[in-house]
Amino acid sequence: MKDILKLAFVLFLICAIVAGVLGGVDWITRDRIREYQTAKSNAAKAAVMPVDLPEGEELYKELDLKALGLDTSLNVNGQKIKILSVSEAANGAGWVVETEFSGAQGTLVMMVGVSRQLRCTGISITQHSETSGLGANAASTAEVGKTFRAQFIGADENVQLKKAGGTIDALSGATITSRSVTNATAAAIRFVEALQAAN
Repeated sequence: MKDILKLAFVLFLICAIVAGVLGGVDWITRDRIREYQTAKSNAAKAAVMPVDLPEGEELYKELDLKALGLDTSLNVNGQKIKILSVSEAANGAGWVVETEFSGAQGTLVMMVGVSRQLRCTGISITQHSETSGLGANAASTAEVGKTFRAQFIGADENVQLKKAGGTIDALSGATITSRSVTNATAAAIRFVEALQAAN
């Protein structure tokens, strides 16, 4: 019995020390992680909706989705697109809509810039688990990815793949990913249209 109590006490001490160390690391790194995430988010926003303001000024104002009272789950061509966040550009040029949707291999998160004229100003895929060399090309910094994403600039809510009578060329071997990105772009524009109508 003594040995069991001694072992339990040692295990308790180890757990307490590990928990204390992890708590300390979290406390030390919390602000740096938050700064990194904010910088990464702002870079993705700037890629789709550039804002030219003096350094130190807030470039994007995140809107309270609950307060807007708009549906944040849209259905475009039979695909469910979730709106995660919406930020208004400080210069009044438009909005950046963060979307989440399914691709060929899993969930994608994408920023979509939408102008006041309800046109796409750019897309930036920030998270994905698509197949390397196929669907992953949509987010690639290589020429194939840049060319694919550039097609969306100027698109409206009726954006479609060429296979469906639209103007967007699908990525080779990645029709599902291409269709999903196209649907998410349309959803973001439709959400901004509803946002404008509500105000």
